[in-house]
Order: sequence, then structure tokens, then C-alpha cells
Amino acid sequence: MFWTIVMEILILWVCYAAYMAVLVHRRGPIGGIFFYPQVMIDRVKALGLITEAEFRSRKRFAFTLLIAWMLVIPGVMILGINGARTYWDCCWQFYALFLGAEFFDWLFIDTIWVALSDWWLIPGTEDLNGTWHSPRVKQWKLLKLIPFSVPLAAAVGGLYWLIGRMM
Repeated sequence: MFWTIVMEILILWVCYAAYMAVLVHRRGPIGGIFFYPQVMIDRVKALGLITEAEFRSRKRFAFTLLIAWMLVIPGVMILGINGARTYWDCCWQFYALFLGAEFFDWLFIDTIWVALSDWWLIPGTEDLNGTWHSPRVKQWKLLKLIPFSVPLAAAVGGLYWLIGRMM
């Protein structure tokens, strides 16, 4: 089971990378502006690089897609591939998959791609780089998610358990 979970986490990493590619492929860093601090969002809007309507639309699309894939794909893995049917199995497997995906987000997306590369820099906002463009800004993100993830895993695991009972 350990290696199955590891492989599933790697698949989630690929899904997460594809998700980010979908968000930023046409608009570059502006396509993911809702991930920036509010001061950056305000500046980008003031510069006319994105309208309020486009911002709301892109944010709604991004978070709907994120929630959908973070529920559907692990659900297929846990119930379909792993055959989990007990509440405990559904909870701990979601917890492991969620933290595995968040580790990818923290290390590769937030730290390496965002904080250590210049790809996400937006012209006209250079004076605000200290609010987000540093590994120190996100260094504790993953540790903060660990306790938050327990009730989330209990809730989502419960959902999967109910679905599994109907299968």
C-alpha cells in the first residue's frame, strides 16, 4: 500500500503541474494573480493589467477546478484503485494524498517556481516583491497545513466512506 500511495502522490503532482499550466498558459503570471497577496492584486488592477470582472471569473474558475480535482482524483484513487471502504482507510489515505500534493505545491510551485525564479514577476510591481517573492514568505506554509488537514481529511474521508458504502 505504501508504494501505491507514493505513486498516487506522484500522479497528483502531475495533475497539479497541469492545473498550474492551465491557469497561466495564456496570461502568464497575471493568469494566477489571485494567488498573490492583496497588495499585488490591487496594483495589477490599478495598472489595468486585469479587470475586476476578469479577476473574479479567473478566480472562480481556478478554485472550482482546484476543488474538483482535489476531490475527484483522490476519490477515484482511494475508492476505485485502493478499494478503501472503512472510514479510517478513507481518512488516512486522503490525508496522505492531500499532504503529498501540498508538499509539491510548497516545494516546487511556491518555493522553486514562484519565490526563486523571475517568471512570476510582473512589471510595475517590483517594489512589492518583498511581499511574496521570497522563500521566507512560504517557509512555514506546509507545517501550518498539517493540523488544518486533519479535520479536512475527516470530512472528505467521511464523504468517500459514504460514497464507498453505496458502491
